[in-house]
Amino acid sequence: LFLGSKKYPDTDAFSDVLALHGGQHNAYTASEETVYYNEIGNEGLDAGLDIFAQFFISPSFAESMVEKEVHAVDSEHKKNQPDTQRRLWHLLRSQSNPKNPAHQFATGDLETLLTTPEREGKSLVDALRKFHQKNYCARRLHLVIVGNFSTEELLETAHRHFDAIPKANKEECPSRPHYTQFPMYSKEQRNLGNSFTVHSPGSPQLWLMFPVTSLKEEYKKLADAYLWNALGHYGPGSLKALLNAKELAPHYSYYTESTVAGSVLFLTFALTTKGAERVEEVMSDFFAYLDSVRKAGVNRQLLDSIKQMRQVNFDYQEEQSSEFDSVSGLAGSLTSVPPEDVLTAGVLIDEPDEVLIQKLMDEVNPSNMNMALVTPKFNESSGNKHEPYYNFTYLQQEIDRNLISRLQRAYSEGLSPPPNLRFVPTELQLINETAGPAGPDRLPVTAGVPSSATSGAAAATTATAALSSTLPTTGSSRLEAWWLGRHGIDLPKALLNVKVGLPRSMLDSIEDSVLGAMHARVVQSLLEQPADALQMCGLSYGLSAHADGFGVTFSGFDQHLAELVKLVLPYVRNPGSDIEVRFEQARRQLILDMMDTTSLQPYQHAMEAFEVVTMKGRFSRRALLSTARDASKINVEAYLSFLQNVMQHARVTVLVTGNIGRERAASLSAVVATGLGLEAKLGSPPNLRSMAAASTNNKSQEEEEEEEGYPTVLKPSQPVEIRALNPIEGDPNSATLVTYQFGVPKIEDRLNLAMLGAFMDRPVFEALRTERQLGYVVFGYVAPHGSIVEVRVLVQGFRESPDIVEGLAEEVLHNLTLQIENMSADELRARRHALRVELEQPPVTLGQVSGQYWGQLWNGEYCFDKKARQLAALEAIENSPEANSPKEMVEAWKQALYGMPDGDSTIVRKVVVKLFGEGAAQSSSPSSSTTSAAKTAITLIDGDAGADGEVKLKDAEYWPHTFFCE
Repeated sequence: LFLGSKKYPDTDAFSDVLALHGGQHNAYTASEETVYYNEIGNEGLDAGLDIFAQFFISPSFAESMVEKEVHAVDSEHKKNQPDTQRRLWHLLRSQSNPKNPAHQFATGDLETLLTTPEREGKSLVDALRKFHQKNYCARRLHLVIVGNFSTEELLETAHRHFDAIPKANKEECPSRPHYTQFPMYSKEQRNLGNSFTVHSPGSPQLWLMFPVTSLKEEYKKLADAYLWNALGHYGPGSLKALLNAKELAPHYSYYTESTVAGSVLFLTFALTTKGAERVEEVMSDFFAYLDSVRKAGVNRQLLDSIKQMRQVNFDYQEEQSSEFDSVSGLAGSLTSVPPEDVLTAGVLIDEPDEVLIQKLMDEVNPSNMNMALVTPKFNESSGNKHEPYYNFTYLQQEIDRNLISRLQRAYSEGLSPPPNLRFVPTELQLINETAGPAGPDRLPVTAGVPSSATSGAAAATTATAALSSTLPTTGSSRLEAWWLGRHGIDLPKALLNVKVGLPRSMLDSIEDSVLGAMHARVVQSLLEQPADALQMCGLSYGLSAHADGFGVTFSGFDQHLAELVKLVLPYVRNPGSDIEVRFEQARRQLILDMMDTTSLQPYQHAMEAFEVVTMKGRFSRRALLSTARDASKINVEAYLSFLQNVMQHARVTVLVTGNIGRERAASLSAVVATGLGLEAKLGSPPNLRSMAAASTNNKSQEEEEEEEGYPTVLKPSQPVEIRALNPIEGDPNSATLVTYQFGVPKIEDRLNLAMLGAFMDRPVFEALRTERQLGYVVFGYVAPHGSIVEVRVLVQGFRESPDIVEGLAEEVLHNLTLQIENMSADELRARRHALRVELEQPPVTLGQVSGQYWGQLWNGEYCFDKKARQLAALEAIENSPEANSPKEMVEAWKQALYGMPDGDSTIVRKVVVKLFGEGAAQSSSPSSSTTSAAKTAITLIDGDAGADGEVKLKDAEYWPHTFFCE
C-alpha cells in the first residue's frame, strides 16, 4: 500500500516526504486488524497526510511492486521459520476448526501468495484490489491523528484528505464477522486433548493451551486478570516458588488471545533439563496450584486490590515514548472497542464479575487442553505429522486418559492462593524540586572503603544509611551520587540507576565475565520470593551484568522504592555463603540458555561476532559456554572470591530521577552505599571535572588496575573481515554487517552524522530490500560504538551470499556520496530543521529523562550540556556563509567511507561480518572491495578457530575512551 497511488504514482513519494521532515512509517497486521502509522514534522503534515490518504482511496497495486513485496513477505517468513514461538503458536492454532479463521496460515509465503495462485491462473493484483475494496471501506476505517494543533484544525485536516474515501452502507461495508458459531476447539471435533512433541535445538519448553469462554466483548470485566495475578505471584505457597524449588521451570509466561475467532489461554513453561524429563510433574504442580486457587473461591478483597492497583497504574501512567507509538496503539484499539473505552479497555476492571472469573478458572482443566513439548531430544524421524509452512516434523498423540485423570486429582502440600496486595501506593503527592537545565546535580554524599561483608539475607532487614559529617579525602570516594528531580514528569514515580563499576583488571577475564552473568541470575533467583509483594504493586528492579560493571535499576511509585532498594542491594553485594544449590541451578540454566542459538536472529549472531572481535571484554558464545562448563573455574568458591574482589574495588555511580527531592535523594544514595557495603558520608563532593582531568602519571600499575575500567573499540590498521557460520540448525538465512569507523566525534560531527544517518536509511532500504530483495532485515544507519561513531549497513536474508551482499552494500554507500554532494539547499534546510525539532523535543518518560545523562555517567563522559551545545552549533551553521552547502556532511561521510590521512597513507577503518546460512556459497578468501587496498585480515568465529572458539587480532590498537564536549 505504501508503494504508490493513482494520484502519487512514484513509489518513493511518501518515504521521501517523511525523510525530508524527520518522519518514519511502518505497518503491522494482527489477528483482526492492519494498522498503518507514521510520524512527520509539523511542516510536512499536510503533504504527507495527502499522500498517506491516497493509499486508502486509490492505491496503485503495480504488478512489479506487488511481486517484490511478495518476496519481502517470503523473506520475513524465512526469517521466522526457525523461531520456536512462531512455530508453536501456528501449530496449536492450525488444529482449530477449519471453518474458523484461526485455522489458517497467518502470514503467507512465496508459494501461497504467488506460485500456487499463478499456477491456478489467478492474479494476485486482482485479489489485492478485491480485498482492498471489500475490507478497506469507510465503516471499517479508524483514523487517529496526534499533533500540536487544535482539535478543530486536526479534524479539518482529516476531512480534507480522507473524505474522498467512498461512503458505504452496511450492505456495501458490513461489520467484521464473528465466528463463535464455529468453536475453535471441542472434543466433538477431536482437536482437543492432543499432545504434540516438537524438536528444537534450543531450550526445552512446555506449552499448554485452553479454549475458554469468549472474552472479546467482556473487556470491562478483565476476568483473566485475576488468574494472571495468581500465576504471577511468587510468595510462599505459589506455583513459581514450587517449580523453582524443584528446579523444574525457572520461569513461565502466559497470555490471553481474544479475537472474533474466540478466546484461548496460552501458558509457556521454560523447562530445565530436569523439567523436560518430568513434564507430568510440572503439569501436576500447575493444576494442583490452580485447584487451590479455585477451591478458595474468588477473594473479593484481593479482586478489589487488583482493581485499585490497575486504577492507580492507569491514573499515573507515563506518556508513550513517542507519538509514533501512541497512534499505532490507539488505532489498533479502535477496531475492537468504541471510542469512549479506547483508553481503558484491557487496563481497568470496570465491571468485576466473580462468576465469570470462576467460570474461567473452571475451564482451565486437564480435559480442556492441548499440550506441546518442545525438546532438543526429540528426533523428527519419530514424528508422524509434517507442518508444511514452517517445515518441521512432529509427533501428534492423544493425551492419555489416565494422565488426565491424574492431573485432575493433582495435589501438592503447601500450595495456597496469593495474598492481598500489600503495597498499593497511597502517597501520590508531587514534589516541586528539580535540577537545573544544565543537567543533574552532584549530591553531597560520598562513601569510603567497603565495610565488613554481610550477606544479603542478614542485611536486608537492617540496611540503613550510616551518615556522618566527615568527608573523605578528595578522590578517595567510591560513590558518585547525582540527582535530577522531576524534570517535567508529573508523576509520583521515580527511577534509580546504579552502576557498580568493575576494576580495569577484570575486563579481560573470561572467567569474571561468566561469573558476572552468574551473579545476576543468582541474585534474581534469591530475590524472587522476598521482592514479590513489592513488585506486584507497581515496583520493579533489574540487575544486569556488563563487561565493565553491574547495572541495577529500580523504578515505579516512589512511596516504597527505598524498601525495594534496602531489600535488593545487600544481595547484590553478598548473596550469602549457603548458595551451592542456587549457584548450580543458575550455572546449568546459563549453559542451557547459551546453547540455545534459536533465541537470536542470524543478524544478532553476526552482531555478537562483531562485538567479540571489536570490543575489549567481549567473548564468543563458544568460549563462554566452554568456560561455564568448567567446574574447576566456575564454582561457588570462585564466585565468592569474584564478588569480594568486585566489592573491594568497585566504584558506585547513582542517578536519582523523578518524584524524589534533593534531600531524600541524598538519603537514598546513602542507602545504596550502605546496601553495597560502603560507609556513606555527607559533605561537599570533590570537584568531578578536576578529578576526571587529574593526571595519573604518579599512579602505580596496581592502582591503575584497580581503577574503573571501560571497554574500548578496535582501531584496525586495515580492513577486517569476520567470517562465521550461522549457528542456528538448518537456517538458510545469512547476515552481513558492513561498518566504517568515523572515529571520535566532536559536537559538529555529531550533527552531520545524525543527518547522514537519517538520510541513508531509506536509500539503503529501497536499494537492498525493495529493489534487490536481499532480505527482510535491511538497515542503513549511523551508530555509536564505545567512544566512536560508525556508518553501518546490516542485511539478513537467504537470496545472496554475504560475499555478494558486501559488494552490493558498498556500492549503495558509495553511490550515496554523489547524492549527498548534490543535496539542494532546500533539502539541507529541511533536514537541519528536522534535526533541530528532534533535539528540542523534551523527554516525556522517566527513562528518557535519565537516559540523557545515565549513559554519560556510566562512561565517565560528563558532557551534560551536549544537547545545548549541539543546538548552538546547529544555529551557528544555519547562520554561516556555508549554510546552503552540504560540504561538512560530505566531509564527514568521506571521512568514514574513504578514510583519513595517517602519516603518508590514508586508512579506511572498515570491519565486515559475514555470517553464512546453511547452503550459502562461500569464497575461499576474503573478498576485495573498492576501499581495501591492503590485504584484509580474517577472523573466524567457529569450531576451527582455536580451542576457545575465537581469534583475536594480535597487537591490535584500540580507540581511546575519550569523548569530546566541544
